Amino acid sequence: MPQNDDALQAADARELECLADHISSGGSLPKEAHHNVHPFWSQSANFSQILMTFRTIVQHPASHQYLEQVDESQLFLAGLPAYKSIVNHPLCFHAIVSALSRSEDALTFPHLTMRLEKGHLDGEGLRQWNMWNGSHLVEAIDLVLLNALAYAGEGNGQQKAQIEALRKILWDGVNSVLRVLQPDERRDHLPQKRAPSDGFVSKIGYNTAGSSLV
Repeated sequence: MPQNDDALQAADARELECLADHISSGGSLPKEAHHNVHPFWSQSANFSQILMTFRTIVQHPASHQYLEQVDESQLFLAGLPAYKSIVNHPLCFHAIVSALSRSEDALTFPHLTMRLEKGHLDGEGLRQWNMWNGSHLVEAIDLVLLNALAYAGEGNGQQKAQIEALRKILWDGVNSVLRVLQPDERRDHLPQKRAPSDGFVSKIGYNTAGSSLV
């Protein structure tokens, strides 16, 4: 893994941990963290737990290629299909972290409250999501991995297994939060769990030929 990826991975993981601690201790948050958010997932303990689950995913060795947006020029040079020809809403882990708090500004602004953002993602079709809404946050993290599955297709078993392992970490974290609820209540609070072939994720369903990100 290139050193700059190592640095970004460490910075984003550290930012998520700082943010989880900040929320757990009752620290101040932007107004977007209090409006139009899911009442269950906006509870500080629940939101902090999802942030720490996200941190675990970001720190995972298999996550390095999902930290930043896919470089279409590299795919072109490798003779691979354009990412946007398959994926509807390109997204990366760093964009999600940055929608909450700017890890790259940690040295300039050492106080976390000066780095907090409004929870908005760039990109048509994603602007309705608020990353301060825990349910939206889960779906955004999952979308990064669903995009990778859609692009890899059914023919890349090793990469698919790695992605599914990351998804398992995410959804195990979600289920651990929901465990405090009764089974019928859990259904009401469960974020939407999509498939790679979902029309929201991919333009043409699975890329059956199979391609690896470079």
